[in-house]
Amino acid sequence: MRILAIRHVKHEHLGIIEDFLRERELTFRYIDVAEQKPDEKLVEQSDILVVLGGYMGVYEADKFKFLKTSFDIVERFLKENKKILGICLGSQILAHVLGEKVFPGGKKEIGFYEVFKVQNDELFSDFPDSFIAFHWHGDTFYLPKGAKRVFSSKLYENQGFVYGKAVGLQFHIEVNKDMVFDWAENSEDELKEAGVDIKEWQKVDNKVFSDMKNLCFNFLEKFIFS
Repeated sequence: MRILAIRHVKHEHLGIIEDFLRERELTFRYIDVAEQKPDEKLVEQSDILVVLGGYMGVYEADKFKFLKTSFDIVERFLKENKKILGICLGSQILAHVLGEKVFPGGKKEIGFYEVFKVQNDELFSDFPDSFIAFHWHGDTFYLPKGAKRVFSSKLYENQGFVYGKAVGLQFHIEVNKDMVFDWAENSEDELKEAGVDIKEWQKVDNKVFSDMKNLCFNFLEKFIFS
């Protein structure tokens, strides 16, 4: 089983997904699309695609031309009926390739907020009806035709969906404490503009992170091996 991860910015990596893959002795590789052209053989031989986040918007492909590479690889995996996991920007890219509009939302959702399971799916059958996840996005999207909405939040209706073998998650359960503060260090201006005080993040109970890890690993076990 070979996993390919599309990375748009270096600090938005697989996070604790790497821990899961190493524990299961699964092979994974990154393509840093902003810095390199994808290795055609690597793409062809990969079984599962993970599309990670970034500060750019899907609608900014003329400015960030490497986004077209991400679109093309996602489209290819969809056509070949291979598994795809899109996280944050990755979920927006998945929605875009499936033909739906991605656009700026009314308010940025940055921090630890509740997510609600609004419909059941086998991949998330062990998830509770609500849980805390980490969020960092200002964009949203319309639900692709034929997709099942699984998760919502108070601010955004489309927080997670399943389309065939593809899954889009707008929120983050792949992060640990070090990762969220690393992101904060790389985005001080954005946080200041959004009025986010990261001192509040220091008060987040460690159980929130352990719960997210359990949910993430539970999902990955089903997503990869079912």
